[in-house]
Order: sequence, then structure tokens, then C-alpha cells
Amino acid sequence: MRNPFKSFYHVPNSQELLDVAFSRAMKSSAKVSKNAPILVKAKKKESRRIKVAIGELIDRILKIIKMVPIINELPEFYKELSSLLVDTNKLKKSLGKLNGILPVLSKLERKYIQALKSIDEPKEGDRIRRETFGRVSSIVNKQNKTLIYLNSIRGKLREIPSIDYTRPTIVCAGAPNVGKSSLVKILSTNKRIEVQEYPFTTKTLNLGHIKIERRFDSLILQIMDTPGILDRPMSERNEIELQAILALRLVSDMVLFIFDPTPSSGYTVESQIQLYYEIENNFCKPRNIELYPIFNKMDLVSEGEIEFLKNKLNLKNSNFILTNALTSENTEKILTFLKERYGKLEEL
Repeated sequence: MRNPFKSFYHVPNSQELLDVAFSRAMKSSAKVSKNAPILVKAKKKESRRIKVAIGELIDRILKIIKMVPIINELPEFYKELSSLLVDTNKLKKSLGKLNGILPVLSKLERKYIQALKSIDEPKEGDRIRRETFGRVSSIVNKQNKTLIYLNSIRGKLREIPSIDYTRPTIVCAGAPNVGKSSLVKILSTNKRIEVQEYPFTTKTLNLGHIKIERRFDSLILQIMDTPGILDRPMSERNEIELQAILALRLVSDMVLFIFDPTPSSGYTVESQIQLYYEIENNFCKPRNIELYPIFNKMDLVSEGEIEFLKNKLNLKNSNFILTNALTSENTEKILTFLKERYGKLEEL
């Protein structure tokens, strides 16, 4: 499904809201006969301005509220990921605060429209309208921190990838700086993934697509680049690592575990092996998900390092793929492997 937060656009601050509302109000005109008394014209004109200003504010605040989906009604992946990225309880309270001022604004509108009906002089209409705008400004300005907060979190939520639950999803996992992003960038349609020579470049989940040609049709696979995971207790993992865990738990159909058998990643082979078995035991075996190892950085790795890793994982040569994500060497073997796994599936 499409990221439910994709329509969470810019949230104006209180002054921006007020400027637009009052500007439109002052430019508005009421339909009054040219022959109508000045007092009637004043009542109509100021009544129209009050209605336009408050109506504009209510419409824009409602639009802000409706931009954010109801968190509790989201699929589990989006619900949990949004909770990782932002304080969803604070988000709900913020939207509740905005919603709470709507009846207050409507009540003010009725009050001052009624007051305009009993004025005796045209200048009284101007005074009442100014008083209305002052009260309205005070109410809206009290929500400025709320508006600023909403605007500050929308970027994180809009970056959540759009997952199609009808398509298979391959999750690339492993320690930081082992080459996950480079491989996903090579294999998939997503060429905008940031790749650097240092760990923790990937801060969020990135999604690409792979097209598998079959006998009578084609199948689109989703392949997800995840932030690197360190081997440590779940309670000690940070927000970035937990995103990867969430993807493994909720959306993966297959896990490609990327190893760096060399010391270049900064993480020992032993720690990577421990992480491999943790993912296998906690996420793959319980859900019958295939876990397939990829040995990266074949330009740097020695025969001894390959043999050491093979023996530790009890692998044969046909049970893993040796690649170089920097030069794309052997990455076509991963595509062949995926075609063999998914090419015989019935059309989804």
C-alpha cells in the first residue's frame, strides 16, 4: 500500500494560518444593494469578513488533521514503524489539541455575528471585527508549538517506504558497512540510495524493485535496504537498528544476509556470525523464511577468510554467493538465484 503518511504535507505555523485567513477575509465582499443604508452595509461587510476568516482557519486546521492517518487503524508495519520514528502518543495529542479549538472558533463566530446585528453605528462593526480577530489570533497562536511540532515530524513519516503486501519482499540484513546499500542499489530500480565508505550511512528503510521474467508473465519483487544491525540485546538497540528488526519481523519473505569476511567493515566475522544466527533463530525459522548468505568484498577477501566463514556456517559452495558490490562482480548470480526462487511462482 502507499505510505499512509505520504500526504502529510507542510504544516503552517500559527502566523501563516492567520495571515492567510485575515488576508482573504479583508479581500472578501458581501452582496449588498447599493441603495442599502450604511449601517446595513457595515453589518454585512464585517459579518462576511468574520465568517471568511474563521471558516478559512477551520478548513485549514481540518486539512492538517486529515493529512495524518489514524495510527491505530494502520497495518502493523506502518503502525510500529511510525512509533519508532516519532512519539505517536504526542502526535495524537497534538491533533487532538487542534481539533479541540474548532468548536471554540465556531462559537466565537456565532457570538460576534450576533453582536454585529445589534450595532447602532457603522464604526462599531469595525470594532467588533477587530475584537473577533484578536480573540481568534490568541486561540490560534496558543497552538503554534503544536503546529511547529507537527511540521517537524512529517519528514520522517513521509520517508517510510510504500510496501505492496501482494508482492514478495526480500530484506537485506547484516552489520553496518558490509555493503547492503551498494547491493540493493545495483540489483534494484532504486539508484538514489546513499552509499558511503563509513558505517551507519543508512538511517531509514529504502525500497527498490526487481523485475523477474517468467514464462508467461513477469513478477515484481521488492528488495529492502535496512540499516545495519549490531549484535546486542534488543533493549539496547537504537531507533535505526529497530527499523531493520521491524522489516525482518513484519514484511520479509526472504532475507539476504550480507557478510563482510574481511576486517574492513570494522565488525568481526564472529560478531556477524552471531548476528546471522540470531536472525535465523528469532525471525526466519519461526516464520519459515529463507535466509541466504552473501559474502561481499570478494576483491579484498582471502581464501582463508572465505573458508573460515564457510566452516563456521557449515556451508557448501552452492549455499552462498561471493560478490563485489563496488564493481557489480557476481551480482548477476544473485539475480539468477532470485529468478530460480521466484520464477516458478504462480502469477500474483
